[in-house]
Amino acid sequence: MRIKIIRHTFQMLALLTCLGMTSASAQNFGGLLKGIIQAKTGLQAQSGDLLDVIKSVSDVSFGQIVGGAQAPQDAADKVILYRTSWCGYCKRAAAYMQQKNIPFVERDIETNSAYKAEYRLLGGTGPVPFMVFGRKTMLGFAPEAVDQNYAEFQRTQAAANSPSVNPPVTPNQTVHAGVGLQAGDALIGKIPGVQVYVRASKTSPRLLALGKGEEVIYMGEEREGFFRVTSPQGEGWIDKLLAKKP
Repeated sequence: MRIKIIRHTFQMLALLTCLGMTSASAQNFGGLLKGIIQAKTGLQAQSGDLLDVIKSVSDVSFGQIVGGAQAPQDAADKVILYRTSWCGYCKRAAAYMQQKNIPFVERDIETNSAYKAEYRLLGGTGPVPFMVFGRKTMLGFAPEAVDQNYAEFQRTQAAANSPSVNPPVTPNQTVHAGVGLQAGDALIGKIPGVQVYVRASKTSPRLLALGKGEEVIYMGEEREGFFRVTSPQGEGWIDKLLAKKP
C-alpha cells in the first residue's frame, strides 16, 4: 500500500513539473512534496525521508561558530562532517575529501545523540551535510566550496601555530594577551579559588574553582577579557587579570 502511495505521489509531481513547476526552488518543491505525502498518508515527514535530502542540498551556505561553543578537541586540525546514512551529498563530500587527502572525521547525527547535540551546538539546524572548518561552518556540498574553506582553515592553523616574537613573561607576572603567552602554556590563579566559567562571562555557570597551585592549560583564545582554558573537568574561561604562569 505504501509503495502505491509513493508511486502515485511521484506521478503527481511529474505532472506538476510538466505544467510549469520546473522553476520552483528546492525548498518550495520540498514543501509541495510534503503536502502531497501528508495528504495521502496523514503522516508527518521524518528527519530521514526525501524531504530532508532535497532541503539539504538546495544551496551551499556559510556560517560561524558563535558564543562560547567550541569544536570538539578530538577533531582538532580536521574537518568535521556531520551526516546521516541516507544523505547522498554527505557521501559525495566524504569521497571528495578522501580524494583530496583532506583530514576529516564523520559524525552520524541520527545514530549518536551526542553527535546530534554537538551538531546543534555548533549551529546545525536540521539539514546535512554540515561541515565545520575550525570556527567556520558550511551547509551543503560543492567541491569548490570545500577547497575554499579548507585553504582558509589551513591558513588559520598556520597563523595560530607560528612562533611568538613577543618577550617572555616572568613568573608571577599577570598574563596579558599578546605578551609571550602561547597555546599550551600552563596557568594558575593569582589568588585561591579563581573561578573558571563555562562561557566568557562571570554570569555564566561555573566549571570549577582553582585550588592552590592547580593548573589549567591556555587554549590560545581570548574573548571579553577571558582566556579559554582546558582542565580535567573540561574547557572553560578564566579572567585574564587573575591568571599567571606558575
